[in-house]
Amino acid sequence: MSTIKGIAAKLPGFSPFEWAAIIISLAVACMLLLDPLVLGVVRQFNPEIRGFFRSFTDLGKASWILLPSGGAIVLLLALRTRKIGWRKAAACGYGAQLLAFLFVAVAGASVAGALIKNTLGRARPKLYDELGSFDFHPFAYTADFASFPSGHATTICALAAALAILWPRGRVFLFVVAAWIAATRFLIGAHYFSDAVAGALLGTGFAYLLRERMAVRRWLFEQRADGAIELRGRRILTWISTKLHREVLQRNPVPARLAGSDKSGSG
Repeated sequence: MSTIKGIAAKLPGFSPFEWAAIIISLAVACMLLLDPLVLGVVRQFNPEIRGFFRSFTDLGKASWILLPSGGAIVLLLALRTRKIGWRKAAACGYGAQLLAFLFVAVAGASVAGALIKNTLGRARPKLYDELGSFDFHPFAYTADFASFPSGHATTICALAAALAILWPRGRVFLFVVAAWIAATRFLIGAHYFSDAVAGALLGTGFAYLLRERMAVRRWLFEQRADGAIELRGRRILTWISTKLHREVLQRNPVPARLAGSDKSGSG
């Protein structure tokens, strides 16, 4: 919870009830004022622009993330049980943990988003002319009344946040790509602007909250003395990969003629 406490320390000391009131007020204002404005602009797009954004909006679906990662987890765990040596077994186990973190972050955020959107039952933009931007049918459980938050935005931002946690140097690139994929949902008229924003916040927040809870139990992550959270086992993984690389070179040595050409080329 160190990250949450650190953010809270930089913000005014409001109570949880006061923060909830502020967030709900901003969400309602966005739905009533900003969503109709953005939708009006989007409706003026020519078909080619919408077609362009529609061509990659499905990258926000969870299936293409969960199926490969789930299959890879099963494969790595199966390899780990075979007689492949303890170094390779350790590498397979660590890889399975990394993929499991990605899987749970995306799956958990997606399930949370689905529960919220079906509970609230907000009407989609295609019903705007009939119902407006602030119409809710709780527990409708139909696609036409499952707009808030956007499931695609939730999924892709959960993936981006999880990958950014594992690869901090790439976080700007990851979040920029995720933001554009999330934006396609309102740019093609499938969702309101606030739906995409809410989904992005939900997906990102879920991934970081998952990291916090895992660090408390020292599962894959751990908290340093200064409060920062980092991956466990980085040095061990580096050592294992170095050992495996040496084993490969021993089994497949570089031919002498290639080694000689390297030396001659170096001068």
